[in-house]
Amino acid sequence: MPCLNEEGTIGLCVRAARTALENAGMSGEVLVADNGSEDRSRAVATEAGARIVDVKQLGYGNALRTGLRQARGTYLVFLDSDMSYDCADIPRFIEELRRGPDLVIGSRMRGGIDPGAMPFLHRFLGTPVLTALANLLFGCGVSDINCGMRGLRRTAFDRLDLHAEGMEFASEMMIKAARERFRITEIPIDFHVDQRGRSPHLRSFRDGWRHLQLMMHYCSVWVFFLPALLFLLAGFAAMLAAPSRPAEFLAASLVGMFSVTLGILVFLLGLTAQGHVKGSKYAKANNTPFLRFVRTWFRVETGVALGIIVMLLGALCMGGAILYLLHAAPELQFLAAKAAFFGAATFISGLEVAFASLFLGLFGIRVAEDE
Repeated sequence: MPCLNEEGTIGLCVRAARTALENAGMSGEVLVADNGSEDRSRAVATEAGARIVDVKQLGYGNALRTGLRQARGTYLVFLDSDMSYDCADIPRFIEELRRGPDLVIGSRMRGGIDPGAMPFLHRFLGTPVLTALANLLFGCGVSDINCGMRGLRRTAFDRLDLHAEGMEFASEMMIKAARERFRITEIPIDFHVDQRGRSPHLRSFRDGWRHLQLMMHYCSVWVFFLPALLFLLAGFAAMLAAPSRPAEFLAASLVGMFSVTLGILVFLLGLTAQGHVKGSKYAKANNTPFLRFVRTWFRVETGVALGIIVMLLGALCMGGAILYLLHAAPELQFLAAKAAFFGAATFISGLEVAFASLFLGLFGIRVAEDE
């Protein structure tokens, strides 16, 4: 149980967990990962029969990861220490794990949610959207990716190599479990109003954004590269097919130029996401020939030089087309205007490549190699 100033409920949780194990005839320990509590949480938990593990680095993920590492059991079950989950369900998770799954996650959506236990936006927007994204991008196949009551085998936890520090720890566990092709099952559980009598540690928009960021970091490169390719193809097609009538030509050319530059931007963001995150797919999972080629070829100096060259080509094309446009015969002005838009799109693309290369140089596209 992760704990940060849970004096009012931690003792109740520890005693309820011990009772659940005893009633089920199971041998186990109750471990509290204290994340720097300033109240009597540690003393209350100890009096109730828990073993305390100190976690100095703040964060839900840090507390859980450290506690799970220190736990001695073959089967690990974790849940919040605010009485929002029913400790009597712990044996159910262990029994399910004994049937063979690597990871068992509770589902509040398939169980019961007490009135007031979950904010409206969490229940009908945040959790369903994040769950749908996890299922779509990673094939998690669950109904409640944010549930904070889970069970897993010790061997499974050791294989996951988790790093998330905050609430996004829940998403990282599910994403990596899906990528490792773990056997994952769900069991319906009830979710109650927490009994702490104070504001929760969860911050809806901050933590939701961190979940989403983590998903983007770990998702397949094609989530970025396929849209980028479609934007590029659509942009060039729009500029090539631009009709000669002035208003339609201007609209098609502007849309095409916008689409091309947007495609380059999405592609560069994809490279950044794959290379900047600890444990990212750039280094380990999804180590495709394309990504190996990029990692071998890419250097900051190469990227900046390429960007500058593309910028110069674009500037020459645009400048030459504009000069020619001023003196060309009417029947050739249409082609010169097309060349000018192509040059502008090329110049902007080169600018994006050059500055993205500088950004990657500052933060290190090869950071994952050093781990």
